[in-house]
Amino acid sequence: MIDLRVQTKLFIAIAANILLFIGVILFVIKPYFVEKSIEQDRAMTRDQIESVSEVFANHRLMLERTLVDWSVWTNVFDFVQGNNESFVEKNLGEDTLDNLGIGAMIFLDENREVVYSEFNQFYELDREAERTAFTNDLLRYVNSSGVKQSAVYGTDFGPVVFMSHPIFRNDGSKDQGGTLILIEKIGPDFMATMSAQAKTKLSISPLSHQRLTIERDDQFARVSLPLQSIYQDANWEINFSVKRTYYSNTETMLELGMFGLLVLGIGLLLTLFWTVNQIITKRLVEIVNELKGITKERNSRLRIRLNPGKRDEIEQMAISMNEVLDALEQTQKESLTRAFRDSLTRLPNRLAVEEVFMSLPESPRVIGVMGIDLDNFRRINDQFGQRTGDAMLTFFASRLMFYKEDGFVARTGADEFILIHPGWTVEELKIVANQLMRDLREWGLKQGMNHLTLSIGIDELTDPAHHTYEVMMARLDVVLHEVKASGKDNILSYQDIEDGSHYLQALEMERDLRHALRHDEFELYYQPIVSPQPFRVRGVEALIRWHHPQKGFVSPGVFIPIAEQLGLISDVGRWVLVRAITEMQAHAEHFDLFLSVNVSKRQILDGSFLEALEETLAMTDFPPARLHVEITESEVGGNVYELQQFIQALKAIGVKISLDDFGVGTSSLSYLQSLRLDIIKIDQNFVKGIPENKFDRALLEGLYQTFHTLGLDIVTEGVERPEQLAFVLEYSGSLIQGYHYSKPIPIDQLHHYLRKSVLTQI
Repeated sequence: MIDLRVQTKLFIAIAANILLFIGVILFVIKPYFVEKSIEQDRAMTRDQIESVSEVFANHRLMLERTLVDWSVWTNVFDFVQGNNESFVEKNLGEDTLDNLGIGAMIFLDENREVVYSEFNQFYELDREAERTAFTNDLLRYVNSSGVKQSAVYGTDFGPVVFMSHPIFRNDGSKDQGGTLILIEKIGPDFMATMSAQAKTKLSISPLSHQRLTIERDDQFARVSLPLQSIYQDANWEINFSVKRTYYSNTETMLELGMFGLLVLGIGLLLTLFWTVNQIITKRLVEIVNELKGITKERNSRLRIRLNPGKRDEIEQMAISMNEVLDALEQTQKESLTRAFRDSLTRLPNRLAVEEVFMSLPESPRVIGVMGIDLDNFRRINDQFGQRTGDAMLTFFASRLMFYKEDGFVARTGADEFILIHPGWTVEELKIVANQLMRDLREWGLKQGMNHLTLSIGIDELTDPAHHTYEVMMARLDVVLHEVKASGKDNILSYQDIEDGSHYLQALEMERDLRHALRHDEFELYYQPIVSPQPFRVRGVEALIRWHHPQKGFVSPGVFIPIAEQLGLISDVGRWVLVRAITEMQAHAEHFDLFLSVNVSKRQILDGSFLEALEETLAMTDFPPARLHVEITESEVGGNVYELQQFIQALKAIGVKISLDDFGVGTSSLSYLQSLRLDIIKIDQNFVKGIPENKFDRALLEGLYQTFHTLGLDIVTEGVERPEQLAFVLEYSGSLIQGYHYSKPIPIDQLHHYLRKSVLTQI
């Protein structure tokens, strides 16, 4: 995860809060106001619909009143009955229809025949034929039942408001004498008048919606109002639009508001960021940079610069940091003193030795070095108490200071000291060493302690310019190791043991072993394990060999124990396992063989063998049943539980277990009851004395009988002579491994041997 700077975190925090505020407005407040504006627009649309409906309803009522007034007038009744010829002249002048607000008036007799029709100039029906055609078109809408009727119909001259009513005498003394029809053309003037009254622009169109329909967009609500909701019959609708004023205003207001908030937010963000940066962050960055500089310079005297004009919390923090740096400087000085000087003897310690060695002048042609170990110091502490041990260390330190002259002495361990003197030779150092041994012995006698001894190693660096501190200490460790190995209480120089040091040889062997593992200097030999009657090779045992580039053949009896001591045996064992399975995979399948490999105690305890085995089997698909793991008898004692767990894990994989070299260890037959072994390999020491040695004969006979009774397979090792083979064949069905059939041979020779053995069987 990327670490963010304080400025970035601050900027993000402020921006996040502003975005949160804008988000609340955008997703909470804005939807609320938009919904409110939509509700207000809907209410305004409903009001406008009611207004339009009311305008048309009022117009219909006006026409209905006019129609009723004329229809129940006795003069009209007499006129349609033919009894009032002067009616038209007296009542229907040029301005009558205009004054009544209608476009046409048609009088019908009781047979629905036209008695008279009057049209105003609006219709522009100048010819009589046109009026007759228009009148006939309308007559088909007359209600034969005589019930009053209001409707909007479409004609060749456009839509009209059609109203009819039966004609009666005003005293009701006669039945219906005819029918009066009033016509109002719905033209531009009519729609303009209605629009003015409704206070919105109206238009009329043929009916396309069976009910009131409202279609909305961002600007308008478009209404389609069927006229059949106002008139008794109509196939036309009124269309008008209502501007969504509240919604538009709210959207505009919110857009402007959001833009304003965005500008305000950015301004606030930058202002807050600049303010906080100037007051807090900038000063914190200065302090951080100064601390980095102090860390980089590693100068404990450097401090953070203070601002005398400020006494805020940040400045107090800087003051506190300087106080911490003061305390750290003091602690560092004390720690350095303790780190480079022993608290008990007040001598310099091991850390100071390197500093002194590196600062020695280049002029001396020789540097004398003496390492000293107080022998059995822990026992002295345990027997005489720690206070006596401390007194012994203090005394010895004082004697070293007395003899060092211009040299340097230090305590390098609990019971270890060193003396370095430019210019001193081995002979001069031996004089001081002998004197130190006498002084310590005399001091011990005074304290009631006999036989206080020292192990002293001496070295002489004849070319100091080419010797490092590490080289000096390594040479001193070698010579001290030799002194202790020789029985302590002795003085040796590196020059005395340089050519014959067992320790150096062990170090060299370790180095060579590691080199052999890295550069593949090892090789595997395989010794056949055969079934004599009939002769057949049943398996092979993998045995490691080492051909050193300079030393030639190195016996496993030499390097295997050293590998055990150095902890390299697990690496060697892994190499043997992987190489053996890889080399023998094809041979084991082709010649029906098992492969036997050895495992050490360390491999069992650290789990490295099981890990390597599982990886190798998975990688090579080598059948586990063809693998035998040999456990040396000496590994059994004292590790029964760990060995049981190890064997259980191997058997779970499918591997068989052999007990190797039976008879040379200290284990008893009782161990065989607790271990689930498959094979016992009898050591060659039992075979060497037979058939001549009666004891060996009797013992071997008993072992064969016991192992056969237990159901264990047997491999007899070390069979070299025909008479030994004859004895084994007489008393057991054991497999044979020995020079009588073959010594260990490389893989290429093994291939020829196996092919030859197959031909022999044929």
